[in-house]
Amino acid sequence: MQTIIIKLDAQKLVNPDLDMRYTIPDFIETYTDKTVTDNGYDYVNESGTELAIWLSTKDAAAQIPNIIHILKTKRFCGNDLSRTAQLYLSEQDCAELEACKEVSFTPNAPVEESQLPDYLHILVMEESNIAEVIFSIENPKPFALGEKLNAINEHAYMNGYNWEALLNCCLKQNLPDLLEDMKTDCEAGTYIAYYENTPENRQKVNQLADFIRYLVEDEEDLCQLVREDGETVEIEWD
Repeated sequence: MQTIIIKLDAQKLVNPDLDMRYTIPDFIETYTDKTVTDNGYDYVNESGTELAIWLSTKDAAAQIPNIIHILKTKRFCGNDLSRTAQLYLSEQDCAELEACKEVSFTPNAPVEESQLPDYLHILVMEESNIAEVIFSIENPKPFALGEKLNAINEHAYMNGYNWEALLNCCLKQNLPDLLEDMKTDCEAGTYIAYYENTPENRQKVNQLADFIRYLVEDEEDLCQLVREDGETVEIEWD
């Protein structure tokens, strides 16, 4: 067997949740139909801020594209790992980090207004000193997702208020910092989140828009959250 290592630096993560040491290899095993399997984890610096996750596979080089695809398209605990993770491989079994070769890949670019789908907009209003994210939930893509969520759970009638409840639950689990100083203004067909217009909060606005985009485009994280309502999570439906 050969080795793939994913190294994470807690100081570079938006949400350094240690659950990733389990959720990342679990997802990779499922995605690759156990062609790549979990082979443990360890802290690899003296301060304990760098975590390495070992993976085992018959052909590491052949599986690297799958790992890169996962890092670019899947959020773990709210983190876009393509921007921070380092990837290594070796033909040796259970290779130490020092014996592996680093693999470079192009990270996802930070979200820009022009890159957002047509159901999301970022608006900065200098006069009122507000920066906001506008989520048009009646757009065909989120509307279709809303119908799917409602089919899973009858309480999930996805108007603006229930999108707020669902997003709040998801943010508490993944990116609780984004809830600090956030205010909302929701209607039947719109979810709006806004902050005081400061440099720090403009970063929050960009990150929130990017996270909503991921949740809508990926779908499964929200579907799973709605399935778990009343069991492992409590969503405060309208």
